[in-house]
Amino acid sequence: MMFSITAPFKKQKKQNNVSSKKQVNYVGCMRNSRKPKDFFKLLSQACAHYDLTLVYFSPKDVDMDRGTANGKVLVNDVWEEREVEIPRFIDVSNFCYKHRSVMNYLGQVSTLSSERIGSKAKLYKAIKESGEFDHLIIPYITTDSPKDVFEFLFQHQEVILKPKIGKKGEHIYKISFIDTNQFMISYETTERIFNREELINFLANLVTNKKYICQRYIHSYDNNQNPFDCRIRLEKNLNGNWEIAINLVRISSSQKVVSNVAQGGYVSELEAFLKVNYPDNWETIQKEINQVGEELPLHIEEVTGKTLNSLGIDIGIDQDGKPFLFEANTAPGVDYALGEIAMLKSGYYYYMLKNVLRDDMKAI
Repeated sequence: MMFSITAPFKKQKKQNNVSSKKQVNYVGCMRNSRKPKDFFKLLSQACAHYDLTLVYFSPKDVDMDRGTANGKVLVNDVWEEREVEIPRFIDVSNFCYKHRSVMNYLGQVSTLSSERIGSKAKLYKAIKESGEFDHLIIPYITTDSPKDVFEFLFQHQEVILKPKIGKKGEHIYKISFIDTNQFMISYETTERIFNREELINFLANLVTNKKYICQRYIHSYDNNQNPFDCRIRLEKNLNGNWEIAINLVRISSSQKVVSNVAQGGYVSELEAFLKVNYPDNWETIQKEINQVGEELPLHIEEVTGKTLNSLGIDIGIDQDGKPFLFEANTAPGVDYALGEIAMLKSGYYYYMLKNVLRDDMKAI
């Protein structure tokens, strides 16, 4: 792979007529899985462009007594085991924070790429209270009470139930009001009619075990009545600023509730999708979505007081063309635009080591 951005590196000077051994600029990448996915090979190759060596490891690979990580380094396209000192900068997935003792230790001895911003409800509240992007927030409540869900359902007729803390669109239910004794529950590819008593029992088993967000349902459907959302995939770049890696639309061909393309569906370019489905106002919608991608990431950092480096912002569009915030995912996947994401990530690693942790770039 060829890269268009070049970064100048100075050669180390000889001291006392003896060539000093070149120091390795390690940068860490920590995920829960001990087996790197294919994307991390691409990321490692992108890092090499900046004279950085990527070390892939999991929280279980950290030796707090020795101050090392038993990670993997890509050598000739093969992952090799290598024990290294804890890198001074680590790209860490938020899912790793369940290993509390390890994360507390790493937070003291290294700089971590991202901090947890809390639950979906906490983020919704922070954005709404700030006022700047409150028009994107869908009316919602956070509850563990079936009674609250009933009252909210009678108010809005259709609602979504999703875990306060969840991932990958799992355990999301749609409840629709038919009449005072009939309700439709949709989940993944199935739909079922419940009477009032059955719904009460269902909610008692669901929301009393785990707090749920109950949201007004937004009809974000294409012309074929398939649910969709717009994914704005962002990373911080070589200058430490947010940059959009890709804008795309995820359309489900089988899901009843969410646009989970992993269970049947496809993706589309944003502009082409909007032209077909919103021919009268597609330019206005596209402009609004682009503005969200350009301004919301920094706003999220400001209102939460947290530093992030990756974001997946999911936007729904109702039948009138009004956008709404579905999710802001701080641990987004790398299913699309792998090359762009690898370039942005590696550039941000270089930025962090060169400009923020200057003493750590040993080869400059």
